[in-house]
Formats: sequence, C-alpha cells, structure tokens
Amino acid sequence: MKKLILLCAFLLAVAFLPLNAVLAKEADCCKKAGGAASQNKAEAKTGAGISCAECAQTCEKTLKYFKKQGGKYTEAANLKTLQDCITLCKASSELQKRGSAHAAALLKVCHAVCLDCAKMCKEMNDPKLADCIKSCEECTSCCEG
Repeated sequence: MKKLILLCAFLLAVAFLPLNAVLAKEADCCKKAGGAASQNKAEAKTGAGISCAECAQTCEKTLKYFKKQGGKYTEAANLKTLQDCITLCKASSELQKRGSAHAAALLKVCHAVCLDCAKMCKEMNDPKLADCIKSCEECTSCCEG
C-alpha cells in the first residue's frame, strides 16, 4: 500500500512539472524583489519586472489615453494591440493565482504580446507612453518561457 501511495505521489509530481517550473520562476522573480510572503505570487512586484496584473492596469490607462488623443493613436491596430495585452495579462495573472496547468502556455503568448505592445508604444514617439513601455518590457521577464 505504501508503494502504491508513493507511486501515485511521484506520478502527480511528474504530471505537474511544467506548472511547477512556471510557479518556481514566478517565485524566483518575487524573491529577487524581496518577496512579499503574504501576497500572491502573481500580484507581488518582481525584481526583474512587474506582475501581469500591474501591466494590465498600466495598459488600461494607456488605452484611455489613446482614445482621448485620437488620430494615429486610435488606429485599429494600435487599439487592438493594447486590448490584447490587457486581456492576456489579466488572464495570465488569473491562471497563475489559481495554479492552472495552462499558465505556462498562456505566459508564452503574454510575453510575445507584451513585447509587441512595448514596440508599438515606442514607435508612437510619445514621452507620455514611457510607463506603458516600461511596464510591458518588465512584465515579459516573468512571462518569458
């Protein structure tokens, strides 16, 4: 019976290795920042970057700014890039919070979209977009697969 229990425990551990790697990476980022043990890993500021939830908030503010500015800011491609970044960062944060087995796959997509969003904001040549650029670039460090 003990062997069966040990075998089951081993199989469960192996089954969740990809998830464990993602959570360990997020935990490492949090440790670099001095880690807030009482905060959820997905919500804690990271030493190498910021959390996905914080990036989503910054991009939401940027989206509002774009809509106020009009013109080139409201071109469909620009608005979609920001909306994609917001959606993926929120979803990534939520999956990390609940320890989803799908977090690793979504984090890879989130990484790519954050890079696209930072690039798009840089190309706008607007100093008021510095927070969005920084937020998206830093968020990628804990999303990178």
